[in-house]
Amino acid sequence: MIHVIGDSHSSNSISGWKHCENIVSHHIGPVLCYTFGKEILTKCNISNFDIKNNDIIIFAFGEIDCRCHIHKHITQAMSYNIIINEIVDNYVKAIKINILNSKLKLKHICIYNVVPPVQKYNTYENKEYPYLGSDEDRKQYVLYFNKILKKKCNENKWIFFDIYNKYTDKFGYLNKELSDGNVHINNGVYIQEFITNTLM
Repeated sequence: MIHVIGDSHSSNSISGWKHCENIVSHHIGPVLCYTFGKEILTKCNISNFDIKNNDIIIFAFGEIDCRCHIHKHITQAMSYNIIINEIVDNYVKAIKINILNSKLKLKHICIYNVVPPVQKYNTYENKEYPYLGSDEDRKQYVLYFNKILKKKCNENKWIFFDIYNKYTDKFGYLNKELSDGNVHINNGVYIQEFITNTLM
């Protein structure tokens, strides 16, 4: 089985995972990657899920951070690069602690890319989770976040679940035709393609 764990981008009811085979969703709510990295087993303990040896785990956090968290913490001394580096470092530590604590022998450990950002002018904005920074700012946060996620996956011999470019439009934002009209991927065709070609 393939277990997807994270924020709403792990949900198989509102995101593209619903079109994929053998997916078990563990949607733990609108949780920041930052929060998971800080609270670790308190926020997400995979030992509480029905995961077995030789299963596949995909962690899916970070979109909310890039949409409405990172921008408000940028200062002259604290660039978005520094903020993201710390978030991802703690994210990776939290994953390692979860795996070690679970004592599971997994087939694959994966980190899902942060999905492409949306453009504010043509997308509904949830005022509780607003679009902070310009569209271009948020795109840069996502691109850098994914760059560091990929680097960490390579370092730990994990798989970076990278379908980012499959879901961008010609301007580098989330392709509306493949989305739910909001911030989620809806059509899971390229998610399933990655699973078939890389994880199986």
